Amino acid sequence: MALAHATLSQPHPVWQRMQALVDWERADRARMRVDVGPELDLVQRLGSPHLRLRTVHVTGTKGKGSVCALIEAGLLNAGLKAGRYASPHLEHVSERISLLGKPIGDEALERALTHALDARDAAVAAGTAGREASWFDVFTAAAFWAMADAGLHWAVVEVGLGGRLDSTNVVNPDLAVIVNVDLEHTDVLGTTVRAIATEKAGIIKAGRPVITTCSADGDAGRVIRAAALAHHAPLRWIDPRAPGSLQALNTAIARAALQWLGEAGVKSARRGALLAAADLPDAVAAAARLPGRQESFKVRRPQGGEHVTVVLDGAHVGFALSAVLRDLRHEARFAGPAVVLLALGADKNAEDIVPRLAGVASRVVCTTLGDERRGQRAEVLADAARGAGIVAEVASSPMAGWLRCLECVQPGEWILITGSLYLVGELREHVLRSVA
Repeated sequence: MALAHATLSQPHPVWQRMQALVDWERADRARMRVDVGPELDLVQRLGSPHLRLRTVHVTGTKGKGSVCALIEAGLLNAGLKAGRYASPHLEHVSERISLLGKPIGDEALERALTHALDARDAAVAAGTAGREASWFDVFTAAAFWAMADAGLHWAVVEVGLGGRLDSTNVVNPDLAVIVNVDLEHTDVLGTTVRAIATEKAGIIKAGRPVITTCSADGDAGRVIRAAALAHHAPLRWIDPRAPGSLQALNTAIARAALQWLGEAGVKSARRGALLAAADLPDAVAAAARLPGRQESFKVRRPQGGEHVTVVLDGAHVGFALSAVLRDLRHEARFAGPAVVLLALGADKNAEDIVPRLAGVASRVVCTTLGDERRGQRAEVLADAARGAGIVAEVASSPMAGWLRCLECVQPGEWILITGSLYLVGELREHVLRSVA
């Protein structure tokens, strides 16, 4: 049985071992243990594969996954042996580890996870920190092992949560990137922008450069500046207003990262010159766009008639949703109202997110994520929508919500599925099956 497609009814032996671990992506994060010690123990037992890779470490509230994909694309286009570690995945867990631009294969993933799980078992036997390793700790260790085993020279590493105490923060990066900072995961990272910025600035290392779009005179920018000064880390600011759209901003950040690596002496094998923004041309950037980020399709309506445009975007914080809506409104096909299918994680701020749909949504269909432990109740979201003057209803499941959207969308309207990458991942295959 393919490892990435193993099911609970017929689990692969490796997944049986993984399922025995605490998975904070599915559990109540208010009780989350945050500590880099177990990860350090695991990677040391694996021979420190993370230190055999040159790395770019990326954190941020929204857009860090896209920025990682763009930097990876630029490195690969430059002829460098690069990979990427990302989370969460949309449809298949193999998406989390990219080797030379492709998801890791089943055999390589099984081998990497087996090594990481064996390291945890050894830590349990020895009574060291790795005995407390979570699902994410083990998978992260496996990712580093897999990339080093594949002979990669570069890894673009996306922070899972926060930064300072995240499992990925065992790397000593050539460059740190803090895409942006806003309120998120407040039950784990803190309830203010300053507190969350402190966690994200924790990826800054001594003497290693850092890039950010956070305003120098804002709360987050001041925290990042202080951290950079304390670590004698060169700091470069990017104006988030200049590029325009979210995709343009993400591309500008990635190009700035490539430029700085070039200034530090990294060479583009393809061009025979120092790495630069030129190694991420528009065509390469467009091809690196991740699924579930302003991804649009034309689908058939079950009852026939006109096709309808569906947009998938996992925006899960207010400012990101507003940016997505602003970008879409620049296209004529999104000028009309939208039927919105919405689900939010338990730690997301519905009072900030839901009202931003006013003036865009003709109707909001609210549902709960498949694993109720990580999702807000649909009834609560519907009440928030009605409070913002939006027509709202409740669907019993994401699939029921998707079918309801297809049923009630009117000519001239479009459908937006948003609020969570988990929601997008659960429905993306069903949307693709309906593509016209």
